[in-house]
Parts: sequence; C-alpha cells; structure tokens
Amino acid sequence: MIFESATPLARACDALLRARRERDLEAFESATAQLWEAAQSASPDELTSALVACSGLLAELDPGFGGEFAVLCGALVERGADADPLAMVLCMRLAEVAVHAAEFAQVWAREFPGVDVPEPEQSEFEAALERLDETIPPDQAVRLTESWFGLASWMRCATTVLQHSPTARLACRCTPGLRSALSALEQVREDTGWVSMLLSVLDAEQLLVLHRGTGRGWRVSISGVGDNFQLHVLLAAVLSGPAEQGMLDGLHVDPAWTAVALDAPYEAFGGQVKGWFNLVDAYGNWIWNEGVPADIPAPEGVRIIQLDPPPYERSWDNARRFPMMAASISLDEVLSPEEAAMWLSRCTEGKTLAG
Repeated sequence: MIFESATPLARACDALLRARRERDLEAFESATAQLWEAAQSASPDELTSALVACSGLLAELDPGFGGEFAVLCGALVERGADADPLAMVLCMRLAEVAVHAAEFAQVWAREFPGVDVPEPEQSEFEAALERLDETIPPDQAVRLTESWFGLASWMRCATTVLQHSPTARLACRCTPGLRSALSALEQVREDTGWVSMLLSVLDAEQLLVLHRGTGRGWRVSISGVGDNFQLHVLLAAVLSGPAEQGMLDGLHVDPAWTAVALDAPYEAFGGQVKGWFNLVDAYGNWIWNEGVPADIPAPEGVRIIQLDPPPYERSWDNARRFPMMAASISLDEVLSPEEAAMWLSRCTEGKTLAG
C-alpha cells in the first residue's frame, strides 16, 4: 500500500503501480480513471501523496503516453497537491521531450525541404511517423515523432506546475537544453510561448527603484511577477506611504488592484487599473508594461527602474497574466538621499516618446 489508510485514492494509486509493473495497459488506463475520480474528494495531503507516486511513473513513460499522464499530474496540482514533488522529474522529462521535438523539426526540414512541419495534432501522427520512418532509423523516428506530438501535453502540465512552484521554475531554468530547445521550437510552432514566459519569471530578485521627481530610491525584492503591468501595480503598492518615511504619498492604490497583483483568485479579477508612473530603465528607455521584469537591464549587476511621471493616462485590465501564480514584493531598504542621488546621477533621464 502507498498509504496506511486504504482510501479510494490509495487503492487507485496501488492499482496504477501494479498495472505498470505488469505492463497491463488496460488496467493502467482503468486505474488512471479511478485515481482521477477519487481525487475529486481527496484532501491536499492525500493528493500530494498521490502525486509523489505518480511522479515516479512519469519518469519512465514514453513521450506520447507520458504526456497524457503528465496532464493528470498537473490536474492534481490544480486540485491542491503540492507541486514541488513533481518539479525535478517534470523538468528532466520536459527538457528531454523538447529537445527531441526540436530535433524532429530539424530532421523534417532537412529531409523534406520546403514542406512545413506537420501540425502537432494527433490526427497527423501516423502520417508523419510513416514519412519520417522512411528517412531515419525506426527507433529514432518513433522517439522524435512521439516527442513532437506529445510536447503539448508536457507543456500543459508544465504551465500548471511552473505557476505553482518557484522550485520548479528554478529547476527548469537550470535544466540543460530546455530553454534553447524551446527557443528553437518557437520558430516552428506557436504553443511554446507560455512555458518560455514562465521560465523567464524572476524569483527572489532584488530591484533598485528610483524616483527622480523626489530624489528618493529603494531596494525591493520580487517573486512570481508575470509581466510589467503586475510589477507596476506592486511597485505603487509597496512604495505608497508617508513622505516623511521616505515613501511616495498620494498614489491612492486600490486594495483590489494590489490583491489581484499578488494572489487573489481569478474570481476577483475585473475592472480597470489606472497607472501612476512611466517605468524607465537605467538608460532612459521606456519599460513597457507588456514586457517582463527579466527584460529590464542590469548595468550595475542589479535591475534599475526609474519612476517618471506618466506622459499620458494609462489603464489596463485588473488581472494577472498567470492566474495560478502568486506574486510577492517586499521593501528591503529605503536609500539615503545621498545614495539615491548617486544612483540617479549614473542613470539617463527618461526619453520622450519621440526619442
């Protein structure tokens, strides 16, 4: 038994592992269905224990069938399982499948010049495999084709896990070959963007923030921020306060905006945020809200943001790009006037829109 108490979820996990040991595909599929049914009423601790058992299976399944099973693992996380036990195996397998999918595209372009790679729809699988099988060794053809068509399912799981787990984000960023494979795949298919964006999310990253109008500066740390719309709100929230304490008064940050920018559930999304600043980098270039914090230059080893007056009124949807990813921001230090002035002197003033 996986668990001491023979709960329905425990029995489903036992059946799943037994079916895998016996290589009984029909029993495996039946146990998978039982597991998902039992998961509907299981506690978060039970779900996490089930996910631990599933992660061991995920390490050994082939790219195609494993991708389908990965979707189930991601669904357990969405129901409340701790994502961390899945982090390492998911990163390892996602990188493996992505590298092979990128190789599929390269081989296809080499063997069939001028012919677009097939759409990664299961209806195209047999024809693609048959065609590739005529040009490369059969085992390689199977491995690459399964990876090309199975990648979407692995990325679906990854999109969930990466939103829930900073541990997984760190592990995936450090997994050799993953980011380069996704970068190559972005040239030939459109479904890799969300995972690539999640891999660029900064965690425990310190920023240097300067306000030229008041000559003030701060060090803040962020984690889990999906884009600069979200960063904009969080900066206003954390820097709002009495001027005599070195903060910015008069910002009037709606608590509902801050809540959504942090971790409020999807049901709290709605309405419009009104911006307070024009975000500018150390070189005076605009930091567009549509971008991400990882794109902000770090000329002195730290990413620098200057807060300028907005050149025009800005508003945007009160939402998070990644609804399942909680963000955080902390005020680490209020700079002395002398240190803030030093940093401001080393930065270029914000450019005009025409500049």
